[in-house]
Amino acid sequence: MPIRFKTPRGTRDLLPQEMRIFRYLESILRETFESFGYSEVQTPIFELFDLFALRSGDEIRNTMFVFETGEGEMALRPEMTAPICRMIVEGKLDVSRKPIKVYYIARCFRYEEPQAGRYREFWQAGCELMGSPYPEADVEVIELADRVLKKLGVKDYVIRLGDVALLRTYMESLGVNYEVQNKVLSTLDHVQSSINKLEVYINKLKDDGMLDKTEIIDLSERAYNIERLKRRLRRYEVPAPFRQYLELDLEVYKVEDLSRDELIKFIERKIEELMILIPLALAYEGLLIAGQRVRLPLRVAEVLSRALRAKGHDITEVIERAEDLFGHVDKAKEEISRLEEIIELLKELEVSNVLLDLGLARGLEYYTGIVFEVHVPFLGAQSQVCGGGRYDKLVAEFGGPNIPAVGLAFGMDRLMLVLEKTMQVKLSEQPLVMVVPVSTKEIPAAIRISSQLRQRGVRVFSELMRRSLKRSLSMADKLGASVVIIVGEKELREGKVVVRYMKERRQDIVKIEDLGKVVACYLKS
Repeated sequence: MPIRFKTPRGTRDLLPQEMRIFRYLESILRETFESFGYSEVQTPIFELFDLFALRSGDEIRNTMFVFETGEGEMALRPEMTAPICRMIVEGKLDVSRKPIKVYYIARCFRYEEPQAGRYREFWQAGCELMGSPYPEADVEVIELADRVLKKLGVKDYVIRLGDVALLRTYMESLGVNYEVQNKVLSTLDHVQSSINKLEVYINKLKDDGMLDKTEIIDLSERAYNIERLKRRLRRYEVPAPFRQYLELDLEVYKVEDLSRDELIKFIERKIEELMILIPLALAYEGLLIAGQRVRLPLRVAEVLSRALRAKGHDITEVIERAEDLFGHVDKAKEEISRLEEIIELLKELEVSNVLLDLGLARGLEYYTGIVFEVHVPFLGAQSQVCGGGRYDKLVAEFGGPNIPAVGLAFGMDRLMLVLEKTMQVKLSEQPLVMVVPVSTKEIPAAIRISSQLRQRGVRVFSELMRRSLKRSLSMADKLGASVVIIVGEKELREGKVVVRYMKERRQDIVKIEDLGKVVACYLKS
């Protein structure tokens, strides 16, 4: 039995119309990056595995494509920030010319369970701005993200803005070291991901939709996990204000039977429980770091829980909550002032749709300050199309100079989903001209005419199958050709060809010497 070949799991083929969208998207990204003064770079598609494991530890091995070579363990790159930091460490980028501004459009890889809009082989387009510690650098990167969405004609999007420096400085003031902070922020990112997924379900229900079977199963599993966490936390002497959140929820056993309104209330309750219980678990169950159990002070857990709930489009109100949570810490107070400056500058640039979210942590542990995500809500669970933030320590951790940095990355696969859903018309290729010899005798002339037209910049499809004229015209229709040039024996003797205009269903006899000009004028009209 012959082998059935197909694309590897988590990959996809891009067909002609998809490639037109991809190249259009690529042109908008490249044009926008370069308008801000960024220069393009590219790095090898694989790097030493240790480059990525240095910050995240060996546990990331299971999320990457890792392979052995005679020069050591290599990994297909999962992102581009670390390779660009390596370029700095190697002295390949001139750090004396600050800020360093580079961009990339690159294929990356991750060994994870594929999902809709999330592939094992994927494209990222991003930029890194290195050398400036000032708020205007953060603002430029956020403005760049906003500019791309506007150029693509996307209207419904939200910029979620957070600042992990507030969480870091607060934890630092209570003696929580940097590595533990990283794990805490990683945990908060997982909480945010779960909350985002649950909010997608709420929005779907509020839009008069119902959850499908797969979504009900996912919701039930998330709810069961929360109930399991409650049971574990009931073993501890949890303070009175939190005990109400440890009550078992019997509705978890009948999710399939809940009405739309009951489901909405149920999911809202699960979101509230997540924001309370996960920080509590950090205080009582702790984190396993290097084989040791590390527990957070309870007051840190309380602040994290409140931070997760401190978000909204009313920037003034969220800033007041930030001052209430972190204002007693000098470094955090300075960061709040910096955050306010960033928000004011964004207003100057008319960057709107900003939602300030004090619990936003992002998945990568190296962030040290501002973090942000761009979400397009109609994509549902795959709504995030861009993310970024400030990472002031990463280059130094790789052995390079102590250089502040901020960057972003777009998921091009997600942006393609946006364009496929929002573009009013399909992207068309350059008009096509087909050249058809009536018989084999006219083939040399037809090939010569095709070549001459191409040299004038015309897109030409030559008849290479020796089809009859009738079948060739039928093929021209299928190809969407605007013009068919028919090279016949009689006309050729007179130095002429037949030019058939497919849309109008009419034709003219044109001198070969005038053909290029005639075709060019028609295609421009």
